[in-house]
Amino acid sequence: MAMTSDLYRGMIIKWNGQPHIMVEKEFAAMGKGSGFNRVRLKNIKTGKFFNEHLTSGVKVEEIDVTTKNVQFIYIDGVSAVFMDPVTYDQITFPLESIPGKTDWLHGDAKYVAQIYEDEVINLLLPPKMTLEITETFDAVKGDTATGAKKDATLETGAIVKVPLFIKQGEKIIVNTEDGEYFSKAN
Repeated sequence: MAMTSDLYRGMIIKWNGQPHIMVEKEFAAMGKGSGFNRVRLKNIKTGKFFNEHLTSGVKVEEIDVTTKNVQFIYIDGVSAVFMDPVTYDQITFPLESIPGKTDWLHGDAKYVAQIYEDEVINLLLPPKMTLEITETFDAVKGDTATGAKKDATLETGAIVKVPLFIKQGEKIIVNTEDGEYFSKAN
């Protein structure tokens, strides 16, 4: 059992007898009374989202999940297929359940599958990915001296804002959590 003070984003808990993943968590304290956590939960079985208020001191049941490193192989219609690099078993996971859908699926990246009762319930993306820019326009001298940005299409199809000095064919590091440019890759 975990106290509300131990809650974190991505935590998998049993709520109302069903497994849920905590998508968002925010602590709030009003002038009088005890503080509480505003949480957004996603029912893993149904895929539905809902909000809850958990008062301080409430205990929630954390679910023990096993994790397995997996590698992306290909997209099969509405699902992404991953492979366990140790056993070569293939795991199918719905695209709609992957944050960013196909934007962050790349064969070189390492993903973590969370498994509960022999079923993959969540896929954790790497926090940062190095991807090549396949399309962007060249900056014109004198455009600006401040931090202006332009659109760049990555090899996965994702479109991110990058600084003007970045050119087509270069590799950049992208934060997968917010889809923002992090830095130029070496």
